[in-house]
Amino acid sequence: MYADILLPLPLKATFTYGVPIEWQEKVKVGQRVEVSFGRGKMYSGIVKKVHDKKPEGYSIKPIKNIIDEIPIVTQTQLELWEWMADYYMCAEGEVMNASLPAYLKLESEQIITLNPEADIDESELSDEEFILVEALRSKMNK
Repeated sequence: MYADILLPLPLKATFTYGVPIEWQEKVKVGQRVEVSFGRGKMYSGIVKKVHDKKPEGYSIKPIKNIIDEIPIVTQTQLELWEWMADYYMCAEGEVMNASLPAYLKLESEQIITLNPEADIDESELSDEEFILVEALRSKMNK
């Protein structure tokens, strides 16, 4: 199974990624997924289409992670983005980038730091949050 992913970049095309077997029942149009693009850069993209047609001419990279359990973008919104890109003669990725709030976008250039003034109650953190806080503290102490 394959998914065409819309990336928040000024590129005219979507890019096809492989859907790992364990996620084939979970991937839906409109979900955000994490993918690598270029030389090790990570982006959150929107699934535009799910299909079984293997692209020819290049090797397929797999989707790294499913970010959302339920889609955050509807089919109607995707169609509107396509129309806007055509009307304004730009890439759909640019429309997507302008449409989504910043906190819904992931780019590998982002820097995450721990606010030194934050009062964090570690007993209320999930395992993943605790690990992240500890990693950020460790990075600050170097």
